[in-house]
Amino acid sequence: MMKIDDTQRRTVEPSGNTKHQIQDKGYKKLFQNKEIFLEFLHTFIHEEWVKDIQENDLIRVDKEYVLEDYRKKESDIVYRMKLKHPTTGQEKEVIFYILLELQSRVDRMMPYRLLMYMIQIWKQDLTNITIEETNKKDFKLPAIIPIVLYNGASEWDAGMQFRDLQNASERFGEYVVDFKYILVNTNSYTEADLLNISNAISCIIMMDQSVVGKDKDVMIRRLNEIIAIKDQLPVQKMDLIFEWLMEVLMKRFPEKEVKKIIQSMKEGKTMTYAIERLFDEAEEKGKIETAKVALIEGLPIELIKKLTGLEIEKIEELQRQIVH
Repeated sequence: MMKIDDTQRRTVEPSGNTKHQIQDKGYKKLFQNKEIFLEFLHTFIHEEWVKDIQENDLIRVDKEYVLEDYRKKESDIVYRMKLKHPTTGQEKEVIFYILLELQSRVDRMMPYRLLMYMIQIWKQDLTNITIEETNKKDFKLPAIIPIVLYNGASEWDAGMQFRDLQNASERFGEYVVDFKYILVNTNSYTEADLLNISNAISCIIMMDQSVVGKDKDVMIRRLNEIIAIKDQLPVQKMDLIFEWLMEVLMKRFPEKEVKKIIQSMKEGKTMTYAIERLFDEAEEKGKIETAKVALIEGLPIELIKKLTGLEIEKIEELQRQIVH
C-alpha cells in the first residue's frame, strides 16, 4: 500500500486546490497605488520616520530585480522617496524596498535574498553616478529599508538579521555584515485589531488571513463586516478592496458566482447563503479530488471514507470512473 505524501495531502482543501492562498499579483497590483502603499506604511510600520512620508514624495521604481542565482525570484515593490533630516531639514533620499514574500512556507534564506536585492538596487543607482561623484567625501549610498509581508499560517521563525545566517557570527561581533528587516505578519493581528483600524489595507489583510480560507463562518462574518463599513471609506478605496476580493475569491469559487457576490456587496447585501453554498460545493469537490488521488494510489475504500467523509457508494462510483 502506498502512502499519500505531503504533496497529495495538501489537496485536502475545501476548494480542491493546494493550500497556497497567496495573492502575489493581487498585492503587487495593490501596492502600485501610492496611496495604498503609504496607508500600509502608516498602519503597520511603527517607526518615527514613517510619519514624515507624504504621498507626493513617493516614486515607484518601475523595475524588477531578478535574482538569477536564487530560484528566479524577483522583487515585488520598490519605492524611492525623500525625507528631511529631523534636525537640519536637509533632504536625504531613502529607498524603501518592500518584498512581498507571501508563500505559505517560511523562507529561512530571507536575509540573504534581501541583501541580494539591495545590492542590485545600489548597483543600479551607481550606474547613474560618476566615479568622481562617488569619491567625494560626503557621498553616501541611499538607505534601503527592507520590509517582508508574510501571510503564511506557520509561525515565522526565520532569522530577522543577516548575521543569523552566518556561522559563528557572535564570535566576530561587529565585523560581520549585518542588517535587520521589518516583518509584517498578517496572521499576528486579531480581527478586532483590523476592524478597529478600518481602512482599505486592514480590510484586505483581514480577508487574507489563513483562518478565512478554512472557516466559512469567519469568511461570511468578515465579508459582512466589510459591507458594514463600506460607506465609511472613499469609493476609490472600496473599488480596490472589491477588485482584490474578486481575485481572492476566484481562487476558490467560479468567476460567475464571485461576480454576483461582489455586486451584492456593492449593493450592501449580506453574503451568508451564497458563501455557505459555494463553500459546501468547493468542500465536496475537494473531497472528491482527494478520493481520486487515494484510489489511484491504491488505498482501501474504507480508509478513503474515513479520510474524506464520502459515502462508500460515491467512492465506488469514482473508482469505476477511474477504471474506465
